[in-house]
Amino acid sequence: MKLYVLRHGETKENQTGMMQGEMDTVLDKKGKEQALSLQPVLKEMDIDIIFCSPKKRTTETAILACPNAKIHFDDRLKSRDHGEFQGMSRHEINLHDYWNIKKNMQYERAESVGDLMNRVVDFLKFLKENYDDKKVLIVTHSGIVRILYYYFHGIPEDGDLLEYESTNASLEVYEY
Repeated sequence: MKLYVLRHGETKENQTGMMQGEMDTVLDKKGKEQALSLQPVLKEMDIDIIFCSPKKRTTETAILACPNAKIHFDDRLKSRDHGEFQGMSRHEINLHDYWNIKKNMQYERAESVGDLMNRVVDFLKFLKENYDDKKVLIVTHSGIVRILYYYFHGIPEDGDLLEYESTNASLEVYEY
């Protein structure tokens, strides 16, 4: 399976470094332009099926980047639930603990990185069982993009998943 992973376009919350999580934010002007600029690239990839997080920012990205395509929504592609950290700046929390898979910090309401990993792996198993011979596009969020990166490239010895950072409207390609 050829797996294309697209992070949503920019939002005003991305500009400020806000942890959006379950917030249903929308693309800003630049984010819409980013998504539109992907049309010719994605068209050439001849994608068979598109899966997308149901959040507005990912849905807008998918619709602008792949107009007239049928989009399948899956909750497993939603952003990490930041719980008590949602709406906070990334600078207000210890991100090295928050994104360390070996520490796998448990929070009052925020989703642990281990639970996020399990959710993504469950989705990958679903893809493998049902779309193994297809070209699949996933439109999702930075946390899911980060988990997929480490799934395919291996987890660092110290468990810190912060080294890899995607950008808005970035596109990764994997063989699965």
